[in-house]
Amino acid sequence: MATTDPKSPPGGDATRNPKVASLQKRAEAMAGARGKSVSPSTFVQEAWVELKKTTWPTREVLTKSVTVVLALVVGVAVWVGFVDVLGRQVLDHLLFNKP
Repeated sequence: MATTDPKSPPGGDATRNPKVASLQKRAEAMAGARGKSVSPSTFVQEAWVELKKTTWPTREVLTKSVTVVLALVVGVAVWVGFVDVLGRQVLDHLLFNKP
């Protein structure tokens, strides 16, 4: 059974993994620079670097996700419409004694 050092970062040991060391150094630099303004070109460059790291969904995953979202939107719209009609009928009956 492997034991882990509670003081080591969750991403791994920076002394063994240069990528972890690089990310750790960058995170520390960014944490120290909070509140300082950066130039627009620096912002765009850093944003582009972050976009390159992004794992984009496949077309299949994206299609399934959009289908689920649209189905939920339609379902909620139908439910809200039903509650609206029912509430209107109940209030009309209670307030105006309309059959």
